Amino acid sequence: MDERNRISLTKALESIKGLFQNTDGLRFSVHVNEVGQLLLSPVVSVPLYEAWLYKNPPTLAKVGRGLAEAAKEELEDLGSFDKYADDEIE
Repeated sequence: MDERNRISLTKALESIKGLFQNTDGLRFSVHVNEVGQLLLSPVVSVPLYEAWLYKNPPTLAKVGRGLAEAAKEELEDLGSFDKYADDEIE
């Protein structure tokens, strides 16, 4: 620890960046056990309005397939969706 009670995590962060492809928005949850040891768990936040997707595995799988198809440019033009622009969203 330095004089301001800070701990450098530079080496730990380098290891984490090697484990995960995308560390944008990375945060840590801090757990302290009964003997005072700290455990830092890397976490990312998901906006509440998007959390439903991660709780719905079949839909998440469909989104994943769609993204994979788009990456391979396996796209199908469905035309304009302008006629739905004024529809009520439930």
